[in-house]
Amino acid sequence: MPENGNIPRVTSSDHKGAAVLATTLVMLGLRDVVISPGSRNAPLTIAFAGNPLVRTHVVIDERAAGYVALGLGLESGKPAAVICTSGSAAINHGPAIAEAFHQRTPLISITADRPTRFTGAGHGQTVSQQGLFNAHTVFNATIDENEISESEIASIASRAWTSANYGGAAHLNLPFEEPLYGMRLAEVKGEEMESLERSESDFTIPEILKESGTRTLFIGGPRNCRDKKERCSVDGIAGVFEKFSGITGDSIIESSELFPDNIEHTPTAVVTMGSPIMSKRLRKQISKLGVPHVHVGNDGEGWDMFGLLETTVETEPIEWTRRFIREIEQEEAFVEQFRDEKARLRRVHQELIKDVEWSDLLAFEIILRTVTDDRLHFANSTSVRYAMLYESGKHRVFHANRGVAGIDGCTSTAVGHALALCRIAENKDNPKSVTLITGDVAFLYDINGLASVQEVPSNLKIIVVNNGGGDIFKWLDGPEKTGLLDKFFTTKPKTSIKAAAHFCGVAYFCAEDLESTEKGIGDLGKIDGAAILEISTPPEISAITYTKYLRELRLTREHE
Repeated sequence: MPENGNIPRVTSSDHKGAAVLATTLVMLGLRDVVISPGSRNAPLTIAFAGNPLVRTHVVIDERAAGYVALGLGLESGKPAAVICTSGSAAINHGPAIAEAFHQRTPLISITADRPTRFTGAGHGQTVSQQGLFNAHTVFNATIDENEISESEIASIASRAWTSANYGGAAHLNLPFEEPLYGMRLAEVKGEEMESLERSESDFTIPEILKESGTRTLFIGGPRNCRDKKERCSVDGIAGVFEKFSGITGDSIIESSELFPDNIEHTPTAVVTMGSPIMSKRLRKQISKLGVPHVHVGNDGEGWDMFGLLETTVETEPIEWTRRFIREIEQEEAFVEQFRDEKARLRRVHQELIKDVEWSDLLAFEIILRTVTDDRLHFANSTSVRYAMLYESGKHRVFHANRGVAGIDGCTSTAVGHALALCRIAENKDNPKSVTLITGDVAFLYDINGLASVQEVPSNLKIIVVNNGGGDIFKWLDGPEKTGLLDKFFTTKPKTSIKAAAHFCGVAYFCAEDLESTEKGIGDLGKIDGAAILEISTPPEISAITYTKYLRELRLTREHE
């Protein structure tokens, strides 16, 4: 604020719904807004773009815009807002909202609407938008400026912000009467308002674990690990923590797909953290045990993925785990079998990888060994599975949209994350980079994550492993038996990655073997700006190699 006490004034919308909403959210801490061009949302665009405390990002495609906003929230842990016009544009926020809800990442969707009297009356760009995303939001409301006061608008905005901050998507729908482009002067208020905070952490150990927890199996799914304290090594517990959990340990296996089929000392309880794990196989194994399940975390109620959930402890999970280790002594034989299994998997992997011919498996080995960025995004679903086969070696941030686990939005989310790092490093020459590791189908499916973004971040690098289509369907038992595998399942894309890179105005490299891949990754890191490295791998060999690799891991276990 100026020392003379004069309050700075800027241009805002003359629609009080937009003006008050923008002012309130900014005072609560909103700093990033993604806007898709449109007419009905003009009041919102004017209100947010006119506030000097807000950084606006323009993304033409509303579906991509939603995911860019999701990515912006990953680094700060605070919601970014995404704004669009009415009609099908609003519906296009749906995929990102569902992902934010299941991933429990903060996001605020703000959709402009036609006046409610026009709904169902045949007007263009008009659908029923009130409560459109009820099933996948932690808060939703319609703000009709003609029916409620400014204080009520501010209250709704505050509740949306607080709810989203707890983890998940909030949806605000605003009907606007014409004219839409009027402006007025508004005050700039720079001091953040207080919003509701979480209650103090409770590190209590539930009685069910005190009674049955001497062989507790810990299972960790994806977590948003922004703080280095959340990316750590924890010894003294046994279990499976997927790479995307940010937690490692000497008796922790990093892939749910590699959980032992038969273990001598079976668990007496299960503790989960983060989002649900990837492996259907492991979910079935745990469900058969019939042991109590406790979820621990500050991400809300646990997912009852095994049908055994007893209770949820809402607290910071790492400190809770350290207290658990101090209070609940684990049977050494139970922990030791996981420590031995982890060492065996490492040893067998090192032997198997020596003889692997050029394939996806070898390409990912090189990628994860060579890429130095500490923010790695992986697309669903082949890339994310390969990522978990290799030990990370250091505490990097691994992210994938495993909430809904769809292939849409993988590129857009990485773009948003890179933009957030650019904002954080505004006064520095070199913001931290984000590397997206994706497949050809996932990359082309979300091409608008690059093509419709008006500001492609310079710190974004993309590695596309091109195995000629949806390779994952070759791993499954069903698709090939139908006789429809190539046409309806693997579906080799028509557009080349090179042509797509040119279309998006992004630098392009290619590689097709071990040596050129190592060189390509090195060249990728030297480029001053966004760039794409395409790595071509043989599809048939890649599918055979992957299934053989997993089979050998399990056969070796049986033979030892």
